[in-house]
Amino acid sequence: MGRLVVGISTENDMPEKIAVKKRYVNAVIQAGGIPLLLPFTDNVEVLRSVVSLIDGLLLIGGDDVSPFLYGESPIAGCFLISQERDTFDYTLLRLACKRQIPVFGICRGLQVINVYFGGTLYQDLPTQFPSDVCHKSQSPDKVSQHRIHCLENSILHTATGKEYLDVSSTHHQAVKELANGFTATAFADDGVIEAIESDSNSVWGVQFHPELSIPDNHEDMQQIFSYFITQMKLKKERRYHGNPNSASMYG
Repeated sequence: MGRLVVGISTENDMPEKIAVKKRYVNAVIQAGGIPLLLPFTDNVEVLRSVVSLIDGLLLIGGDDVSPFLYGESPIAGCFLISQERDTFDYTLLRLACKRQIPVFGICRGLQVINVYFGGTLYQDLPTQFPSDVCHKSQSPDKVSQHRIHCLENSILHTATGKEYLDVSSTHHQAVKELANGFTATAFADDGVIEAIESDSNSVWGVQFHPELSIPDNHEDMQQIFSYFITQMKLKKERRYHGNPNSASMYG
C-alpha cells in the first residue's frame, strides 16, 4: 500500500484567494501522508469527485461557525461568520461520512463536526464561559499554551501515551452541548472540552492546534497526525478485504 491521501479543507478568508496554512500540509507530510488541498467551491459534484480520491479528511481551523446552524442568533463576540465556509465544510463532512473514511477536525474543524451532528457551541468563551485559562491570546502574534487532561483509552491517550498534554490554543468558541453519538475525551483545567470522538472513532477532533507545535519538534503533536494516518491505513485495509466498519452516523 502506497502513501495515503489526506484531503485538507481550505479557507476563503482572503478576497479572491483560496488558502491553507502551510503547517497543516507539513504535518501531514511528516506523518507520512500525501496532502491534497480541496478546492473551495459550492459545486457538489466537484467535491464528490475529489472526496472520492482521498483516504481521510482533515477539517482545518478558521473563523467562527455560524450560530444559526444550531438555532441561535449571534452575540456580540461572534462576528467572523461565512455561510460559504460553513456550507463547504458541511458538504465535505457529509461526503466523507458517506464514504466512511476517517475524519479529523482541528479547532473550527472540531466545532463543525459537533454542530453538524446536532451539538451546540459557546459563541464566545470570554463572554459565556469566563475562566482563568487563556484559550486565545489577546495578541495576534502570540499563541496561548495550556494543559489538557486526556481520558484513558481515548484517541489522544492512545496516540501519545500521555494523560496530560501541553497544547497550543487560539480559539474563542468551544463545544457547549455535545452531539449525540460522541464522547468528550479531553478537557482543559477549566472544563472546556478539548477533544471529541464518535462512538465508532472514525470521526474525531481536537480543539487545540497540534500543527503549531510540530515545527518545534513536539513529538506528542506529531503522534496525533501519525495516528490519523494509521487510522486511514487500517480503514483502507478493511475496505480492501471487504470488511468495512459500519457506523450509525454514516449514511
